Amino acid sequence: MAAQPPRLVHAVDNALTNAYTVSKLPALPDRIRSDSNLELQGEIACGFGYALALTHTHAIVWPYTSTSQSPETFAFNLPSSSRHGEPLPVGCLVSPSAAASEPGLLVVMAGSGKIVYWESISSAATFAFIKKERTGVESVISGMPHGEKVDAITNAESAGFVLTFNTGRLAYLNVRDAHGRPSISVQFLRSALAPSGSGFFGSIRHAFSNLSIRGDVAAVRADRSNRVGERNIVALGSKGKIQAWKIHRGGHNEPLGDIDMRDQIVSALYESDPKSEDYSADSFEALDLVFVPKGLEPKYLQLSKLSDAMALDDSDVQHLLLLVSLSNNHSARYALVEVILTATEGHTGMVRPLTSYSTPISHADVARPTKPRLYLPRPAIVAFVVFDRAAVIASVAMQPESPEAQLQSDSHILPSSFEDVVDFREDNAHEVLGSGFEELPPAYATEENRNQRHKTKNPAAMLLVRGAGVIRLVTTDIDKFGSEKPPTVTAKSKMEQAVFFGVKQENPLIFDARQEVSFSNQELCEAALEVSREVLGSTTTFIATLPAHLEENLRARANALERLMDYLRTTKAKLNRATRWQLLFNAEKMHVAALLWKRQEAFTAERSADDKKSVIGYTVEFINEKHKHQPRPALGEVDPVRHWFINDIDRMDLFVAWTYEVIKVLYQGSMLSDQQFAVMLFEAMQVLTCSHSMATSFRQHNLAFYGLSGEELDNGILVRGYEGLREPWTGTSFAANSARRLAELAASWSESQLRKGRSDADSIAKPIDQKLLRKIVGALPDVTDSMLTAVHEFAHFAESSGRADHRLQGQEFASTYDKDKYERPRLLAHVFDLWEAAADLTKKHRSMKGLASIFLDHIVHLEAVLSEDGAGDAEKQRVQAVIEKKKTEIGANMARFGHKFAFPLYDYLIEEHGAGAVLDFELDTAGLRSQYLRSKNELSKITWINDVQQDKDAAHAYQTLFRVALAAEQQVWNKKVELSLARLALLADAEAEAAKPDSLIVQTDAKRRAEDIQMIKEERVAVQMQEMLYEQILPSTANAIDDAAALNFAMEVHGSNIPRKQKVLRKVFEHGLESLLQHDVVDPMTLIDLLTLFTPNPDLDDEEYADPFWMALQVAESSCPGDVANDAKRLIWRRLLVRDDWAKLNNTNLKNDEEVTASFMGTALYSCLYQCIAKHDAREPFHPPRPQDVLGVFTEQLDSRFAKFGADDQAKLREAMKQEDKLLTTAIEKHRLPEWFRTVFDGATTQVQNYIDDQTAAGALIQDGAA
Repeated sequence: MAAQPPRLVHAVDNALTNAYTVSKLPALPDRIRSDSNLELQGEIACGFGYALALTHTHAIVWPYTSTSQSPETFAFNLPSSSRHGEPLPVGCLVSPSAAASEPGLLVVMAGSGKIVYWESISSAATFAFIKKERTGVESVISGMPHGEKVDAITNAESAGFVLTFNTGRLAYLNVRDAHGRPSISVQFLRSALAPSGSGFFGSIRHAFSNLSIRGDVAAVRADRSNRVGERNIVALGSKGKIQAWKIHRGGHNEPLGDIDMRDQIVSALYESDPKSEDYSADSFEALDLVFVPKGLEPKYLQLSKLSDAMALDDSDVQHLLLLVSLSNNHSARYALVEVILTATEGHTGMVRPLTSYSTPISHADVARPTKPRLYLPRPAIVAFVVFDRAAVIASVAMQPESPEAQLQSDSHILPSSFEDVVDFREDNAHEVLGSGFEELPPAYATEENRNQRHKTKNPAAMLLVRGAGVIRLVTTDIDKFGSEKPPTVTAKSKMEQAVFFGVKQENPLIFDARQEVSFSNQELCEAALEVSREVLGSTTTFIATLPAHLEENLRARANALERLMDYLRTTKAKLNRATRWQLLFNAEKMHVAALLWKRQEAFTAERSADDKKSVIGYTVEFINEKHKHQPRPALGEVDPVRHWFINDIDRMDLFVAWTYEVIKVLYQGSMLSDQQFAVMLFEAMQVLTCSHSMATSFRQHNLAFYGLSGEELDNGILVRGYEGLREPWTGTSFAANSARRLAELAASWSESQLRKGRSDADSIAKPIDQKLLRKIVGALPDVTDSMLTAVHEFAHFAESSGRADHRLQGQEFASTYDKDKYERPRLLAHVFDLWEAAADLTKKHRSMKGLASIFLDHIVHLEAVLSEDGAGDAEKQRVQAVIEKKKTEIGANMARFGHKFAFPLYDYLIEEHGAGAVLDFELDTAGLRSQYLRSKNELSKITWINDVQQDKDAAHAYQTLFRVALAAEQQVWNKKVELSLARLALLADAEAEAAKPDSLIVQTDAKRRAEDIQMIKEERVAVQMQEMLYEQILPSTANAIDDAAALNFAMEVHGSNIPRKQKVLRKVFEHGLESLLQHDVVDPMTLIDLLTLFTPNPDLDDEEYADPFWMALQVAESSCPGDVANDAKRLIWRRLLVRDDWAKLNNTNLKNDEEVTASFMGTALYSCLYQCIAKHDAREPFHPPRPQDVLGVFTEQLDSRFAKFGADDQAKLREAMKQEDKLLTTAIEKHRLPEWFRTVFDGATTQVQNYIDDQTAAGALIQDGAA
């Protein structure tokens, strides 16, 4: 009989996709609902609209389509069993008799063979209630040997019923006699296909026992024809043996075929499904079969992938669909195989692998209540496969035409089509106990079909599930499976099932992803983001868009996002980093939205009836229409605030930023009274702090949950690694800038109100509510914190951008952050007396200078309070206690943070109170002051004082003073003093070492000190030479009225040796001269330039001053290193040699010896050589260079001073050097300079020796006179 499906109402959806719906029906008998451990099995008789459950003692029947949770139930007592452990009875509902409207019931006790038949469930139940006893017709199967059990009963009405035994035997059962009266008869089936034996000639049992290697009987099914009084029966062996015969009412039967299909089926599996080759052919098992339905509409014949045998109407051809498997210990490969069976042969057709389910069947579980069942409801487009804890829905529809599909068809491979699996919870409380199916009516319905009470539009599988009741798995639109765009299983649909149905209470389904169903990482990422966005925007069909209670709606959506991530974690989805961060950002927005809605409720509750529009309402109104969904009043959307929270949470960043725009407009436009504006400002501040602080807090607490535990956060924002991420919504440029402006406005407005309150104390104007003003002031630290966090976050993001303009903007924000984290907390402390909150802010944002300054200023502030008149003793004690506390905190922070705190503290002391405050600071007990001073070269002038006073470290004081004198000092007098102090410190260090009782003077230390003293001596040479030169130049500036005039006078007198055309060299000379006149330290090479280029003052007596060229040589010797000193000396000698007119000196014509001698003794060369010889160490003879040896110096490569000069200036300087070379070369080649050089040198040597002799003689006379 064709099954007619019922219409289901008031079912609870447990899963919903674009292909199918899973619903739990409400109707379930109380005795089953109350005892989930009750041992039973059953079936769903969809054609009758009833479900049947069989326990050891009762048969329970109820209308499963009832809308009542406790439906009308028919319960029947069953014959008691005399044997313990007997299997559950088998049974089925029977078509109603002509005199009844309700079906009958047939039950067979599996172990004893007792049979009970009730002609009508309703009348039988009523009579049994009155008589208190069974009222059905009873009988017993005779001839059952010990151990034989009834496994199953197959309804083959109107021909009868077929019983299947665990021994492989089959029996025909009839419930009416020849006159149509209730009567039970049983006869074992006989067949001519096998030889007779053992009293059962040709029984089906012998057919299977002769092929014992082929396994047990897997299933016996009857065809679905409408022929009255006869049915075709097919028995399937577990190893692929198929037998078919036709039975008639009364038990007569005739064979229709007997084929072993195992090898054909295995070959077809291997050919069409490459993955089947991973399994051994020996593991093949046939599990179930169904007859392919007949009488289909022509369009469905075209849509189905099954063969043309669907259109045959030949009762001798058995068109079957088998459920088979190949397996190993860990997995199984299931498939649907089409088989066409005739009397003489069988062949396979379509092979449809099942790819979504691979759990193997455990044959060790003898208590398993159900075997796998296969259903192919009319119109044969979708098949259902029911396992013990899962159900598979698989399309067998023809796929849209494509080249790939054509290739697969030519290879006998079914193209990929829709398939999905519905899993029940893997516990003892949920397992499939029975099943059935619903289907469309045949195209040409008989009178019997038309009289069926239930109809459906789409095929379904009905499942009786322990702990859940009746579950309906129904396709949503069967025609879509054969359309151009058939439904597909997507990563998104899987996520939606888990997110929106996995949380439902008492949902028997689980939605953890099966390993058989896999998606690419890209698909998973895109699907997760799409589901998340749809939740944010309420575009998903699974959440209502018109909630009566918005708070619950927001909570539900937040929970959905949490479940989404939980599902992705459970399924170990490999999401990329950008996706994880975006999912987290979306969850933050939803979390903040829920909190903001609570604030909105509080805002409106606190407002008066005529002023309910809060800052949130204004903000929603102000947001540009391009950035929000506009309400449609024509559709009843008249609440813009709720509309925004339902549709636009994804733009939470804009909402928070626009809050400031609202305040700005209202403030600048004077649209509100002071009190109203104060309320609005306070609300805006709460919106800002709620959104930022709650978002960053949520981010920190959920980082690991979103798979980002390896990320480094600072105050809730990502420190690095923004590459590839979208702009964080809490730190967009717009949001950060708006937060900063709101913080500024709130602070300035509050400050003005405080000043106004103090100045207008006697005013009659209505003041701002002081309690509200205190709240606003109290909220300023949180607003400042949110602002700083937003600015810092955008700076991090923008600085890592690939765009130059973004990086520049990021640098500007980073600079703003560094500035604000110092200044903003100080403002809170000084203006609003929020010292503690300000200190906490600086700690949080690690502004150590800000923290130090707040501590120090707070102490100064408190000390000022102590000095005020009128302060009582108690108040003074309290303030003093706070001062001591602050000092303790400073010491604690120095100990905790070390130089990170101490150095900024000393910076602030110097800025505000000068260097002396650093030396006077008494709270440093860790030596951090010394570290600070020694790290700052610019503070070296006071570092040596600390070295001496605090550290008693004369050696370091020497090093400091010497370093300052050499590298940092600008004033020559200071340098002279510093060198002197350095020498004293060095001597003091030596004396201290020598004074130690256990001191061992190490020769290397003594040598080092001697070398250091020599270095100081050498450095003092340059200072001395500079002072001596200054004394020569100073008289020329006596009449100058200012520095500029002094420089001009000096250039006129002393710059005549430099040709005016050599402007660059004059410029160098003038710059050096200016430094000399200003007492700046002149570098050695510049000092050498001054000494070798300047013209002596003719009004001064040369004998009072040292020779300038000799002075230059002293500078080169003492202050120029290595090769620089050699080149400097060559430069000095060259300029010395070209200073005199050698052409004139060489012309001795008409001159006597005295005149010639007087001429060379008046040269600059003689003067320099005389001083060189006279002041040279007599123990080492003086060897001046030859004139030709000083040629070429600095003509190609200038000294390092001019490295930054332009190319033209450098060229001109080299030209000046070459000009000197040219003059010297001329003197050498044409005026016999080398010979004159020797002559002058000898004359100077003789003169020095004569002077020494005279001094020696004079000394002897003095000694003789004294004697």
